[in-house]
Amino acid sequence: MKQGRWMRWGLWVVLLMGVGCTPTITETARARAQTYYDLGVATFSAGDPRGALKELLYAVKLNPESADTHHVLGLVYHQLGHLEPGLKHYQQALKHRSGFSEAQNNMGVLLMEQGRYDEAIAAFEVALGDILYRTPSSAQGNMGWAYYRKGEIEQGVRNLRNAVAINPKFCRGYEWLIRINLERDRADDVYKDYSRFDRYCALDENISKTIRPDYLRQIKYYYALALLKDGRQQSAREVLQTCATTDLEETFGYKCASTLKAL
Repeated sequence: MKQGRWMRWGLWVVLLMGVGCTPTITETARARAQTYYDLGVATFSAGDPRGALKELLYAVKLNPESADTHHVLGLVYHQLGHLEPGLKHYQQALKHRSGFSEAQNNMGVLLMEQGRYDEAIAAFEVALGDILYRTPSSAQGNMGWAYYRKGEIEQGVRNLRNAVAINPKFCRGYEWLIRINLERDRADDVYKDYSRFDRYCALDENISKTIRPDYLRQIKYYYALALLKDGRQQSAREVLQTCATTDLEETFGYKCASTLKAL
């Protein structure tokens, strides 16, 4: 009896020891993982998320401790609309690098898309608490949009105002402010934020190269709607003429054209 009991305990100890051991990642594996990671990032940057996914899955298999690989996998799954796998990889990135503020911010965006606004806001707050975080305006602006989506409009506007004050070239912040103030029928605020967007984004030689043409049309479309709400039909017509296109129906160029035609 005693012998059997000790044998069972001995087996339990062996099992515990086995569970506690983690495979050692060799330098060769790390080097190969880095190669696949670099290929994945380049492929993702070139606009091929599915091709990037293949390379990054190889990379994370070789080195599951790479916070950078988990982060980019989170971004890839996020872009492909697979939110749960994306969330898991963001969480793994933070597990392996607790102060990874970019991953905190991007995880917050994903949580916001899931309607988990309080969790998203908490993630943005962690990112903002990092004094070394290079783009605090992004987390500040995202937090503002999360508050707005949550229904706390004034708090959302305050955060967005802080974001564009920290970084006047935070273009998404102006878009969100324009949309919020358009909804609240605050035409004067829409005009001010449109003017700032035009100055710091649309007319900036470097930033304008990174903005999609239909995004510029989107901002003009919102501006034209504000003008219409303010009774300035001729001014709205002139703006719509600059953004109207014959593109597909889901584009803002088409919306500009349809609104112009209806005037």
